[in-house]
Amino acid sequence: PVATGAPTVVFDVGTGTTYSPATLVFTGVTVAGNIVISATGIDHPNIATSTLDPSHDINRYWTITNGGVTAALVTVETTLLDGGLRDAQFGAARARLRSASAKERQSRADVALAVRTAYFAATAAQGEVGIHTDAIRTLHDYTELLQRQESLGLVPHNDVLRAQLAVVGAEAAHRTATAALDVAREELATLTEAPIGTETLAEPAPMRVVGGGDAPIEASPVMVDAHAAVEAARRDADAVRSEWRGHLELTASGGALGIQPGHTFNHNGGGQFLFGFTLPIFDSGGTAARIAAAVADADGAEAAAAQSRQTVTIALAHAAIEARRAQTELAAWQRAVPQAAESFQLMRARFFGGGNARLLEVLDAFAQHVDARLNVSHAQLAYRLAVATQYQILGETLP
Repeated sequence: PVATGAPTVVFDVGTGTTYSPATLVFTGVTVAGNIVISATGIDHPNIATSTLDPSHDINRYWTITNGGVTAALVTVETTLLDGGLRDAQFGAARARLRSASAKERQSRADVALAVRTAYFAATAAQGEVGIHTDAIRTLHDYTELLQRQESLGLVPHNDVLRAQLAVVGAEAAHRTATAALDVAREELATLTEAPIGTETLAEPAPMRVVGGGDAPIEASPVMVDAHAAVEAARRDADAVRSEWRGHLELTASGGALGIQPGHTFNHNGGGQFLFGFTLPIFDSGGTAARIAAAVADADGAEAAAAQSRQTVTIALAHAAIEARRAQTELAAWQRAVPQAAESFQLMRARFFGGGNARLLEVLDAFAQHVDARLNVSHAQLAYRLAVATQYQILGETLP
C-alpha cells in the first residue's frame, strides 16, 4: 500500500533463492493506492540495447505495475445517431432567435413612431401658434383702424367692440395652441431625453405613402415573428418524434495506469470502447400523446400566423387610406388659403370703401382665412401620422 503525501516504501520481494528488496520514494501522492513489484533473476531482455554495461550488471530486474490506482483517465461519449433530435433542437433555437430579433426590431419601430408622433405634433402646434400670432396682430391693427374711424364718426362704437371681442377670441386660441406646443415639446423631451426648444423644431422631411404588395408585409416584424413561431413549433414536434426513433451512442475510455503506461496498455487493457443502441418499443402511448400535442401547437402557430398576416394587411390598408384622405384634404385646403385671403381683402375693401359690407362679414371672412390655414396644418399632421403608422407596422425606423 502507498499512503498519501511523500512516503518511502520498502517492497520485500525477490526470487525463489535470492532476497531482492526495492525501495520507492514518492512525492505528492493525493490518492492512496497499491503498487505491485516483482523481481526477475535474469538480465533484462533489453539490456543489450540500453546504456548499461552487460558485464557489470546484477543479473536481475524489477517490474513495477499499478495495483489499482489510475493515474490518468479520459472518457469520450458521443451520440452517433439521435433520431434527428439535435437537428430539431438547433432548428427550434434558430427560429426562436429570429423571433427575438423580430420583436426587438418591432420595439424600435414602436419607439420611432412615438418620437415621430410627438415631433409632428410639436411642429404642427408651433405652426398653429404662428398662425394665431398673425391673426392677433392683424386684428389688433384692424381694431386700431376702427377706433380711428370711430373718432371721425365713420363707424359706430359697436364695430370697435366686435373687433375687440375678435381679438380676445384669437388670444384664447393662441393660448390653447401654446399649451399644446408645450405638451408636445415636453413629451418629445421625455422620449429623446434632451431639451427641446422652438429653434430645434425644423420642418420634417417629406414622407411617402408605403406601396402595397406581399413582400413588405412578409418582411414585417410581426410576420417574421409569426413564421418563426411556426418553425419553432414544427421543430419541437420533430424533437418529440425523435424520441420514438432508435439512438446509437459511443463511449470510449482510455487511461495510463501505474508507473509504466506502456506496460499497462499492452498487458492490462488501458482503453475500452462501448456501443449502446436504444430502441423504444412501448411507452403506453405517452410519446404519441406528446407528438399529438406538439403537432397541435404547430397547427395553432400556423393559424396565428395567418391571423397576423390579415391583421397587418388590414392595418396597413387603413393607414394608407387615412394618408390618402389627409393628402386630398391637404391639397384642397392649400388651394383654399389664397382664396380665403382674397375674400378677406375684398370684404375689408368693401367695408372701408363705403360698400354694403358689414363688419361681421369682414370678421367672418378673416376667420375663414385663419381656419383654412389651420386646416392645412391639421391635414398635414394627419398625413404624416398615417404614413408614420405605416412605417411602424412594417417595423421601419427610417423613411
